Amino acid sequence: MSSASKPKRKKPDPSAAKLTPEATQHLKDWMLSPEHLDHPYPTEEDKTELMGLTGLSRKQITCWFSNNRKRFWKPKMDELGREANLMGNTLSDHTVDYLKNWMLSPEHIQNPYPTPQEKLQIMADTGIDKKQLICWFSNNRKRIWKVKIQELKELYGVSADANLSDEHWEMYARTSSNVAPTPFAAIPPPPVHDEFPAAHMPPPDLHDADLTLPVPPPDLHDMDGAIVDYAAIAAAEVVESMMREHEDGKKRQKTDDTVESYAV
Repeated sequence: MSSASKPKRKKPDPSAAKLTPEATQHLKDWMLSPEHLDHPYPTEEDKTELMGLTGLSRKQITCWFSNNRKRFWKPKMDELGREANLMGNTLSDHTVDYLKNWMLSPEHIQNPYPTPQEKLQIMADTGIDKKQLICWFSNNRKRIWKVKIQELKELYGVSADANLSDEHWEMYARTSSNVAPTPFAAIPPPPVHDEFPAAHMPPPDLHDADLTLPVPPPDLHDMDGAIVDYAAIAAAEVVESMMREHEDGKKRQKTDDTVESYAV
């Protein structure tokens, strides 16, 4: 083989130090310390300090944290019973308890999928956003809910491939320590449909005393969980129709006046 065809060897980085057990321990201690456990992402100043302690380069430290958050940090969070994601944001113990109680409560254990309105209530009560809520339920239906179902089947003597009966669910409701959380954050009440919305009242001269709004369908929600104000939509359509009729009437009156002036 000619020298031209030989692959070039990558030159070692002279500034890169060997990752010794002592250096690894320094980094691990930093990651799992109480000050950094909730957010194991060192700032540039933190990295400079760690470079002085370990002799490692900035790139080595960045790579080590990128590779080891899942290896060291996430198991530690699981050990403490705290929910975590790889963005470094953790859910509080109160929030995790709230979500677990919701999922395993007799009201929801048979269908641990919150509706759009229930998602709004959970978000209001816990302060988490919609993405966090969806991720938590997606990750924990298998981790918490499925395990609970298996435990109940063993407790009631039901085979693994059979379903729990209504009688079993009634027994669970009587004995379960999991209670659906009581909503404590105020969610806006659904729109009132038996009154003309004040914000959409037409001008006095256009308002028909016999005007009645069409009855809207029951409160529905769009795909994002937002309440659709059908009363406001219906009111706006009525006002727009009346405004068009008023404008048409003015045009007809103007035309009639013009014809009369020519006739004179």
